[in-house]
Amino acid sequence: MVSTCTPQAREADTRRDLRRGALALAAFAFVLAILVALPVGRAQAIFGRSGLTFAVVGDSQGRNEVWDKVMDAINAARPQFLLHCGDMVASGTAQQYDDFVGRARRLRMPWYAVLGNHDVKADGRTAYARMIRKDAYYSFVQKGYRFIALDSSSGSIDAAQIDWLRRELSSPEPKFVFMHIPLCDPMPGGDHCFPDSKQAAELHRMFRASRVLAVFSGHVHVFAQEVKDGVTYVTTGGGGALLYARAEQGGFHHFTVVRADGDRVEAEAVAVKVELEEPRVAVHGPKGHMEMGLGEIAAMLGCEVVTAFENKFGNLGGQGAYAGVRVAALVDMVGGMRPGQVLVVTSSDGYAQEYAYENVYPSAKWLAMQGEMLLAYEKDGATHPAWGEGPRIVFAPADGVYHNSDCAATSAAGQGWNVYESAGARWARYVRRIEVR
Repeated sequence: MVSTCTPQAREADTRRDLRRGALALAAFAFVLAILVALPVGRAQAIFGRSGLTFAVVGDSQGRNEVWDKVMDAINAARPQFLLHCGDMVASGTAQQYDDFVGRARRLRMPWYAVLGNHDVKADGRTAYARMIRKDAYYSFVQKGYRFIALDSSSGSIDAAQIDWLRRELSSPEPKFVFMHIPLCDPMPGGDHCFPDSKQAAELHRMFRASRVLAVFSGHVHVFAQEVKDGVTYVTTGGGGALLYARAEQGGFHHFTVVRADGDRVEAEAVAVKVELEEPRVAVHGPKGHMEMGLGEIAAMLGCEVVTAFENKFGNLGGQGAYAGVRVAALVDMVGGMRPGQVLVVTSSDGYAQEYAYENVYPSAKWLAMQGEMLLAYEKDGATHPAWGEGPRIVFAPADGVYHNSDCAATSAAGQGWNVYESAGARWARYVRRIEVR
């Protein structure tokens, strides 16, 4: 049957349609207004979306000039919580922990931490247990994901922790693991990782078989990311410590934002701009030259010593615990030295000292008197700018004091003691240039 309608009927239908459209538009506007007013998380829930966003950071190491800015940037990103992958402090003292905890009050979200190798120096474990958390390893659940915090501060996992970890990994939830020292060093040829490669491989097999989505670590002061057998490994050591590489190689201050939805994970580094110019040291030798930042020097195989010098009046100065690298290792990178050549070390203020081949590559006899000749980048846990004298030449005899008599016995003709009678004068400060002549 064919229907017909009069002009009056068509007009009535039009008015009815307009009323329905107006009501629908008003309803849509009402719902939209509610969604705009809601926090992002609740608005997503109304649309049926699920997921979790959190932040990860590592290696603040008490360098508050950087760490404060990183915390401000984390607050601006508004993650649901923060994981700190260790090395919160420089050398494990109670005062350093107290400072870290006090500053962390500015964070506007819950935070969880694990121990790093710097955190456990001195009596650091006791301070951590008293001020941060009783347990060195633990787990918690957020939005259906299990987070497993491991203590890898020694570069390994002991048997008791392995047994606990197996139980944690047996749970059905998708999992995230965070720890300090990584299973493998993300930098080519690096050794800042588990020294026991067999244990590292076994832990990877455990993660791969247990629905571990991602493993986060610090210790290496760069950002790096790789996927291995379905497990995402993220190194995020840019929270404040000296950077181990240039920016294009991942050496920039940062934190990491992680977004998880089901078994899908996205990790993205967020760079934090810091107006802090690190000292750089130029090294010149027979096979060329190079320039290194303090972080690149710190990334080398180094050593830690406790030492002091004797000044011209016989008083001790410079007492402290130093971290540095052998000057010989730096010189070797540009072709080394030959007996009879001179090493000239120049400071930023123009001060210069000359050293003999035997100072750089000491014989057993000279080593007993002067110890290793080091370029120190850290003193008592402090680096630039808190330690304003570095990088500095340091001598470290076995007895812990570089005496004037040591200096006199290990100064070649026309150098050192023969120019100025003070062992302390050999400890050149503010080093900016090292040159073989």
